[in-house]
Amino acid sequence: MTNPAGRSFRAGVVLGHFRGVPVVVAPSWLIVAVLLAALYAPVIEAAVPTISTRDSYFAAGGFAVLFAGCVLAHELGHTAVSLVLGHPVRRVVLFALGGASEMASEPQRARDELLIAGSGPLVSLLVAGAAWLGYDAVPAGAVPSALLGLLAWSNLLLAAFNLLPGLPLDGGRLLRAAAAGLGAQPATATRVAGWAGRILAVGVALTGLLADASSGRVVAGAFTIALAAYLWFAASQSLRYASILDRLPGVSVPDLLRPGVFIPDDLSVGEALQRAWRVDARGLVLLDAAAQPMAIVDEALIGSVPPERRAGTPVTAVARALEPGLVVPEDIDAARLMRLMQTTPSHEYLVVRADGSAVGIIAARDFADRLAASAPR
Repeated sequence: MTNPAGRSFRAGVVLGHFRGVPVVVAPSWLIVAVLLAALYAPVIEAAVPTISTRDSYFAAGGFAVLFAGCVLAHELGHTAVSLVLGHPVRRVVLFALGGASEMASEPQRARDELLIAGSGPLVSLLVAGAAWLGYDAVPAGAVPSALLGLLAWSNLLLAAFNLLPGLPLDGGRLLRAAAAGLGAQPATATRVAGWAGRILAVGVALTGLLADASSGRVVAGAFTIALAAYLWFAASQSLRYASILDRLPGVSVPDLLRPGVFIPDDLSVGEALQRAWRVDARGLVLLDAAAQPMAIVDEALIGSVPPERRAGTPVTAVARALEPGLVVPEDIDAARLMRLMQTTPSHEYLVVRADGSAVGIIAARDFADRLAASAPR
């Protein structure tokens, strides 16, 4: 599944990088690994008459690892298409309830969302097909046959579940893209898919509650209810995002501009603050030796420097280099500004005219406050 923009999981172990995108395994994944090993060991023992009970658990643990690789392949499918279409991805995460490709911002074109959402289930279907061909090619009644059969069915189920029409699942993104393609406004399309996701979450929860009372079913039922809770939470996040989209027209970007002051990069924090207070500036931009803007001072960081350390702390220690995402054009609208803030999170952004001269500074906190003020009472 693709994760809603702006939402992030806790840190985990970085396995590596895919085209510059970190691939992370959260510690909670161990829960599902143990669960899969416990549930499928009896299945493997029944499918392989010659295997011992102990070895069936080892084989089921191997299946858990292989299935995690299949979930990862599903998410990398999303990631690869996202990057090809020019949509940054923060990271790919495997966690207890599956996996997620954390996109920096929501795609604005319905076509892009269709391609990105459909790529993950397509990868799962291809893996299922390959596993099925392998199942037919190896001798029956052996461990490879059992594992390939399980992989074929699990990937088929993975694709089918993700295609259910409700956010945050891939089917929900397909539903939203279809609604947008038919002319619905982004907020309306998101709201339709978000409510569908909530209905889906209730259905999944009922499935868990109706699970049999046997030991294995109880564990599976608890897992299903946890999955339903995650789906409800993520669908609710999407509905909140739709509410934000509704409020964007009420945000005036020019009204967000803060007066700023340009200072050389060799000042201390104390000297920088004195200059800002002298002209009542609400933002500080550092200039390099050629008098060109090079960095923007982080309001939160400079405010955290204790008074007794300000004289000895260089202002560069509380500044962030002006990478492209921190410089925004004067004519930017609220929707584009929000997408930029999602793609390049920061406390402040430098606003420039067409000729590159600075206009002022926009603080992310001011943008969030203005959105909150425009919410219906």
